[in-house]
Order: sequence, then structure tokens, then C-alpha cells
Amino acid sequence: MIGIVTDPGVGGTFLNWSLHYLAGHNYYYCAKKSDWVKVPENPVQDKNSHGFIANQVHSKESFDKEYLKLYAVTTEQFHTIYFHNFNFTSKSETDPEAKQCIEQLDADQLIVLSVSTTNNRHKLYHSSFVKRYESASSFVDLSVQLSSNQDILDDFINYFFQESIEKWRQAGLTNHWDKREFLALNYRPNAVKHIAPNVNLTRDHYRLDVTELWHTFEQTVVYMFEYLNLKIDTTRWENWTRIYHKWRQVHYQRILFVWYFDEIINYIINGYSMDLVRFDLDLIQEAVIQHELIYKHNLNLKTWQLEKFTNTKQLHDLLEPNSHPLITN
Repeated sequence: MIGIVTDPGVGGTFLNWSLHYLAGHNYYYCAKKSDWVKVPENPVQDKNSHGFIANQVHSKESFDKEYLKLYAVTTEQFHTIYFHNFNFTSKSETDPEAKQCIEQLDADQLIVLSVSTTNNRHKLYHSSFVKRYESASSFVDLSVQLSSNQDILDDFINYFFQESIEKWRQAGLTNHWDKREFLALNYRPNAVKHIAPNVNLTRDHYRLDVTELWHTFEQTVVYMFEYLNLKIDTTRWENWTRIYHKWRQVHYQRILFVWYFDEIINYIINGYSMDLVRFDLDLIQEAVIQHELIYKHNLNLKTWQLEKFTNTKQLHDLLEPNSHPLITN
């Protein structure tokens, strides 16, 4: 049994598929279907790798059920089970149920896929209006599944900032630039749930930084296989490499934003010119830029009727002292 615990939405499904595919498996046991399922040649879809159905669990209850089911199925290869944090509403860094499930994996091989715990900028990967999953459970009503990016964002705001957003709506602050400013004041780009705080790092495990998976896994996947004492099926290497290059494109826009974020802020403050059109910034990413200006530099932007951030010099010319009272918790 190989346990794969990851930060949410960073590539855990692709990693699951890679393990089975490069190990030469033609079939793997899919707990959801209670049957052996063919390992696809290419799992990559529009925004994720969900052409492969991972043995992913979403709660302690589903973990207990599927973990036992996998253990009951004899195999000469290996099974994989995959999960990340279960509770996204708690302010705590740790997730007791996820932590308990990881502890139950003690007798098995464990891969921990997470961002650097010492570089907060990597967390900005998650600051995007466009989600990488097909649907998400509503925070307001867990029985409801949301599929559109706008519905997911509205649900997030209505759950976490209901009182604040009502005041803005009653004041008629409903334009695009108003929504951006509301997010800049209320959204917390660093408040992202990671799996690493739930792992007892003194136990044996393979630590894989998400940036390695996104950028250099073609060169380093061999080390993971060596750790797991597995051989790579070289007849599949060429196709896996091709799929890996395709999958990396899914992350490109977000990664570019992370890479250049500090320079974007520096250029805005100092009045240097940098084209922002090439970053294809979305509403959340623009709000995070404004958030950084407000909370770190006590500056804001005169953004009335400003539909799009197109250049750092454009934004520099709109700088003004921040007048909002700030809540830092």
C-alpha cells in the first residue's frame, strides 16, 4: 500500500497515475468501482488528470471503508490511496481526522506532496478564480455541488464573509472593481490548508515539493521510484514524458503569477513598467496584488472603473494611502 497525502489541488491525481503507469501496471484496483480498472494511457483533461480515477478519500469514514477494501484485495503489485485535508473551514493548521488517517498508514510507504513550509509565496498558487476541479461542495449547504467558478467564489464569500458582503451590497458596491477591493480586504492568500502539519515527519516518508512535481519531475521521478523500491517500465517512458509536458501546461498561468509576484509589487511601488497582460491575471490574482499593497505597504489603488490590471506603471499612477481600517486576524 502506498499512501499519498497532498495539499489540495496540486497534482495528487497525476502522481497517482504516474506511479501505476510507470510501474508498468495495466490495471489497478479502483475502490470506488470495487473492480480492477485499466490504467489509461493519458489521464490529462482540460484542467486536471481526472481521466484517472484515483482511490481518493474525502473523510475519515470513507478512508476507513476504502482502506479496508483495498487491503482485502490481494495483488502482486501495489495499491494506492490518496487524500488531503478534510476540513477546510477550521482556522487550525492541523486537521485531526486527516492526521489520524495518516497515522493509520504507519505500516505503509508514504509520499508527502506539499508546498515548501518556508516559502509563503508558493501558497499563491491557490489564489486563482479558475478552479482545477470539476465541482465543489457548497460551504453554505454541503449537500449542494457547485460547478461554475463564479458560484464557487460567491459561496465562499457568503459563508466566510456574510456580514461584510451584505454591507457592501447594501451600499451598492457591486461593480467589478468593488468586488476586487472587497476581496483584497477580506481574502487571505496565505490561509491555505497544507498536509505537512498533519504528518509526523520523524517517520519514514518521501517528501516531494509541489514545485519539483511541476517543474523537474521528468528528471527526479527516478528518485521516488528508488525510494519505493520500484522499477520504471522504460517502454512507457516516452509516452509518460509527453503526457507530463502536457500536464505541466495546466499549471503554467498560476506558476508564472507566483514567480513574478514580488517583482510585480516592486514595479508597482517604484513606478517601473511591466506588461501584466501576459500574466492573464484573473479577479482573485488582481485582488491578491491589491491585498499585498494594502496590508504590507499601507497603500491602495484608485480603482473606480478600472476593469483590468494591464501594466505596473498604470497601477503606480493610481496609488494612494490606504484609508480602510485593517483586520489582521
